[in-house]
Amino acid sequence: MKHKNLIIGKNCIQEILKFSPERILKVYSYHEKDDSILRQIKKPIIKKAKKALDDMSNSTSHQGYVAEVIPKEPVYIEDLIEGSKQKEKSLVVILDSIFDPQNVGSILRAAECFGVDGVIISKNKGCKITPTVTKTSMGASEIIPIAEVSNLSTTIEKFKKEGFWVVACDVNDKAVSINEHEFEKKTLLILGSEGKGIQKILIKNSDFQVYIPMLGQIDSLNVSQAAAVFFSSFNK
Repeated sequence: MKHKNLIIGKNCIQEILKFSPERILKVYSYHEKDDSILRQIKKPIIKKAKKALDDMSNSTSHQGYVAEVIPKEPVYIEDLIEGSKQKEKSLVVILDSIFDPQNVGSILRAAECFGVDGVIISKNKGCKITPTVTKTSMGASEIIPIAEVSNLSTTIEKFKKEGFWVVACDVNDKAVSINEHEFEKKTLLILGSEGKGIQKILIKNSDFQVYIPMLGQIDSLNVSQAAAVFFSSFNK
């Protein structure tokens, strides 16, 4: 079952039903067929015990709903760039070396809520879009365009050539407070892991480095919380 495209959780499946119900192939559940979610499913519903759903999804947080779905159409860098040309403002996000599925899912949820135009993930330096990511994102991973690339540095150069300004979320001697930074209308935002941060080569290729000043006793936000702050600031 691992090779199949699975999504888990009540809210996630509801989002698929709302936006693209034709993508659902079948649903596995221990709930009865008169369940409010299952009543909306027009495809086969297969009864499975909780343990079987745990094993199938490699998660215990499925809430009794696992769906096999047709994968989204692949998104390419060129698609994101072309889509940005139709907009006065465009924010695209790069995730660098973020391996925690909970964080990736939360970032995708925030990105969808704040109208981010696309998210770019690395094939080698980051978490894949797993059922846990999809559930944590509340289905946003199935809505927002996500492009997977082999080389983040090359990707940055492509966006620069199309008029994007690159902002690395990083704390260093050259970084300025987010309160002092004015985002350009076309921005490529790089988010890094809480441990290693953003790769040095990506910081070097950025136009600006920006940090969030901390006013309380805790000295940092996790990356998904920081992402929401940056997305909100871009929209001001």
